[in-house]
Amino acid sequence: MTKRRGPFGYALAAVVAGAFVWTAVGHAQAPPPQRQLVAMVQLNPEMVVTWEDLIKNQAMPAAKKNGTPWRHVYANGVAGTGFTRVTITPIANYAQFDQPGGVQRAFGADVATKYNATLAPTVHSQQTYIQTLNLQSSIMGNSTTPAPFVVVQSFRVLPGKGGDFQASLREDFLPAYRKAGVLDFLVFGTNFGGVDGVMARPIAKYAELDQPGLLQRAGLSEEAQAKINARRNTTLAGPFETNIYRFIPELSYGMPGPPRATN
Repeated sequence: MTKRRGPFGYALAAVVAGAFVWTAVGHAQAPPPQRQLVAMVQLNPEMVVTWEDLIKNQAMPAAKKNGTPWRHVYANGVAGTGFTRVTITPIANYAQFDQPGGVQRAFGADVATKYNATLAPTVHSQQTYIQTLNLQSSIMGNSTTPAPFVVVQSFRVLPGKGGDFQASLREDFLPAYRKAGVLDFLVFGTNFGGVDGVMARPIAKYAELDQPGLLQRAGLSEEAQAKINARRNTTLAGPFETNIYRFIPELSYGMPGPPRATN
């Protein structure tokens, strides 16, 4: 069986503020929400090796011992803020945050105290987000291996325009992306942390960025591309912020499963 490469854990967070609420589509019962905790960490340059050693030798074993099914770490790509690391883990429910931290649950309070004391000097700043996957606006390829890179776009939607933005994605962009051969394209809304939403598309190598845009590859004329872009742009409060991130396999394990069905 050929393994397919998947997107950014499920995807990533960004750094724009706002309150954005995804709305369900149709009347069928929705599957349970699939949420993830995303920590964007700016490391002190001289402490990168220390941070990565802590993640590999303590945070990862703790997550596995606690039953976390997957954990992914990314670094900044060729563009964007240097010495950035992004950690993504699934959220079973909000009640998990009533418990002690993962290292303490796995190895005890003394180990956790030492871990946190060593970790703190490595971090210049950190922003954490809780995001929920929007199935109706995504292309779910259910890939079996993480992609080497992921292109992430963050966006802010105008108040009251969330439904129009989703409609534009579902009716205009997703059909074109499928026609262009896109197998994975994930959209997230943010519940906590300050970002409206993000869109993530995995790529195997930077050379893919030399290809024509997805709408052009789908065979749309310039006029058609302009029309659907204009429709979407009327829902946005500002321009997209686009970044590229590199997957770090030695600091990661597992893969998100397919969307969970309801009983």
